[in-house]
Amino acid sequence: MIHELTGVRVTRDSYKIVQLDSSEIFKYPFLYLSEPGFMILNDKEISNLGEYIRRGGFIMADDFRTAAYLHGPEELEVLRYYLKRAVPERELVRLDIHHPIFHSFFDIDRLDMTPPYGEFVPQFWGMPHEHGRLQLIANYNNDIGDFWKYLDHGDKPLKDSAQATRLGVDYIVYAMTH
Repeated sequence: MIHELTGVRVTRDSYKIVQLDSSEIFKYPFLYLSEPGFMILNDKEISNLGEYIRRGGFIMADDFRTAAYLHGPEELEVLRYYLKRAVPERELVRLDIHHPIFHSFFDIDRLDMTPPYGEFVPQFWGMPHEHGRLQLIANYNNDIGDFWKYLDHGDKPLKDSAQATRLGVDYIVYAMTH
């Protein structure tokens, strides 16, 4: 879809599943972290995460939510905890519709979506470097990847899947141009 929508040349095999403790992560400018609220990272993974971010990599954290239904820590706090250990000089900040990431290819005019699970209110968090460029986008209380999957299945309303596709394209274009 990236190629069809933007003209950016990609292939079906332009992605690979890699472990955070592997040096292979440094070969990829864009990482997708699924369910970061359940991460349990070792020292090597934390070190690689920090090095990846300092080298200019971009991370999309997706599919995590308010943990009110769990008896464990808040899922956003799990992500925040590991990021603080990896890059203590950086902070997560709440993003709104005015952030350039939401206007890098598509001009997104709303962030209100119905998440694919439960009655959550989606939030978008980012982690900028010292000059303001985002290096991480976190889709909290949402699952953009599930919406992409629904496009293949064809059994869910198209509205939010189309919005998720626009968000994903904006994230990739932003990551590759900033």
